[in-house]
Amino acid sequence: MRAPIPDIYQFRLPNGLNLMGVEYQRVPWVSLTLMAKRGAETDPLGKAGVADWTAEFLTLGTTRRSQLQLAQDVESLGAHLHARGDWDATCISLDGLAEDLPELLAILAEVVQTPAFPEEELFLLRERRRAELAQIMDEPPELASRRYYRLFFRDAPYGWAVRGEPESVDAIDLSDLRAFYCREFSPAAASLVVVGMIPATQVETEVQRLWSAWQADSTASPPYTLAPTNLCPPGNYLLDRPEWSQSEIRLGHLGLPRSHPDYFPLRLANYILGEGGFSSRLMTRIRSELGLTYGIKSLFHFRRAPGPFTVSTFTPARHTAQVVQEIRAVIQDLREGGVSPQELAEAKSYFTGHFPLSLETPRALSRRLLSMDLHNLGLDYLKLYTERINAVGLADVTRAAQAHLHPEALVALIAGPAALCQDALADLGPLTIIDEN
Repeated sequence: MRAPIPDIYQFRLPNGLNLMGVEYQRVPWVSLTLMAKRGAETDPLGKAGVADWTAEFLTLGTTRRSQLQLAQDVESLGAHLHARGDWDATCISLDGLAEDLPELLAILAEVVQTPAFPEEELFLLRERRRAELAQIMDEPPELASRRYYRLFFRDAPYGWAVRGEPESVDAIDLSDLRAFYCREFSPAAASLVVVGMIPATQVETEVQRLWSAWQADSTASPPYTLAPTNLCPPGNYLLDRPEWSQSEIRLGHLGLPRSHPDYFPLRLANYILGEGGFSSRLMTRIRSELGLTYGIKSLFHFRRAPGPFTVSTFTPARHTAQVVQEIRAVIQDLREGGVSPQELAEAKSYFTGHFPLSLETPRALSRRLLSMDLHNLGLDYLKLYTERINAVGLADVTRAAQAHLHPEALVALIAGPAALCQDALADLGPLTIIDEN
């Protein structure tokens, strides 16, 4: 029998910092995360990666401890310090033994409140990112996805990779990271999430002692919530990769923000369309029946502002046009014909059955709380989750699919050998050849 949904406590400090936590009783562990509620959507144009670089830089030394000393002190506690930028938020996390809570909270407070921004670390960080990008840009799936989002969003936020682009590696300097920190790390626009085998009263006492004096240098940027207006026009776009034998295919259109009331019906509709693995319609049609790919998936990227809806797959180049055509047909069929009672029942079973797994560790539960707080989902979200899934009916899924799936508005990027797929793609309609940049 699975553990019951935990109670969540919440407390706000006078400086505006929001504390959320759960008394997790299953293992003597604690997961701490400071979330600044601004992320890569605030990266300056041409400097993709600033938020994520800043997150890592905070872990590279404080005004009291060098990078080496900080790493040694964390390791001596058997703890793990990690940081990441993402869309809409930047997180610094520290996980360790619950009995070490005072020391762990003190270290996290020091990292967040008094970063040193050591100049000597910038060169090393830059070279790490340069090597990482050189490796992943040789991977066809990564190249296709990055190029697709840049094509689709143009210069709007969400169009550039969170961890940076090759051209931004040399453009970012230390002043950009300091500026992001000073602007976006504000207690009034941040939350501290604590999940562990520790009484809430003890957590509140320690947090007030260590975090009450934190003050912001400025007001955080306004949250990014509006849909972009200058998106790529619908159509087929070809990026010639003559050295490839396969085509990487990305299709999509603008999706919804996480706050949209159709979130649950659309999650279920998309599970049936392409998120449900071998049971999804896209996988059944394009892999199982036609044998044109080993894998295909559709996703709605729910963010604070409307994120993309995407379908991702790959196929031998000679089958490219057929796969593009079949994807459109499957989406159109679901939009017009709805879903069956059995499909909906299986989708509900998946989400309700896997939901408890997302609460089984302090880190996993912490991720749930961070998402709840970032998107203002309410403290009762976890307890109502299964009820809300089960309340979705066939008519709700049909309505959501009709309202939010737009096969006529798809932007399709094909990265593959033009010599093997261009003519067939041109038969589908106007085809635009795009360059590498």
